[in-house]
Amino acid sequence: MNNARLLDERTRPDFRDLYGVHAAECTALDAAVGRIRLGGMSLAAPELDGVKQIRVLLGEMNALTLSSEADSLASDRRRQARIVLISSLFARGRLAVRIAPLAGWSPDFSIFRTDSELNTGRASCRAPVLMIGPHWFERPYPHPGPALGVLITGAPAVRALERFDELWAQAHDVKGPIEEILEAALRRAGGQSLAASAG
Repeated sequence: MNNARLLDERTRPDFRDLYGVHAAECTALDAAVGRIRLGGMSLAAPELDGVKQIRVLLGEMNALTLSSEADSLASDRRRQARIVLISSLFARGRLAVRIAPLAGWSPDFSIFRTDSELNTGRASCRAPVLMIGPHWFERPYPHPGPALGVLITGAPAVRALERFDELWAQAHDVKGPIEEILEAALRRAGGQSLAASAG
């Protein structure tokens, strides 16, 4: 049976809250987003501690924009931890990022899976969870709204995973360029080496 829940920027718990809850409960996370928005990423290390595999699929990546966003985060000691976390996930082999500029999808979506699903590639005892909507985690939301999102379990989430896998197979790895951009931003800010921070 399918279970769907509509979310907006006024909902509590909102998209950000529920994303963190499901991230903390899953072992694999697949996200398809139009582009990286470092300024809107506020997931914390404890929410991702149990996630063994994170696959992020991008529709586009502008190196100049990404570098500017990374500089902004690196110069803010409170938000600099986001860069260190991303680097740490890369270094531990838990994060992979690919770009599929010719694929296209709408809207952004994420799928949260469990160990059994990670091993078989299909949902088993626990159904995966699908979240659809704007993947922006800071508050307030940057637009007047409404920012509509949907949380879905059951067969639609399995179908979304199949579509994600199709896109992933055709996409190209961009881990190296992203790591270089983050490292350079931290160096310019006089911060600790990402390699050292990732330990």
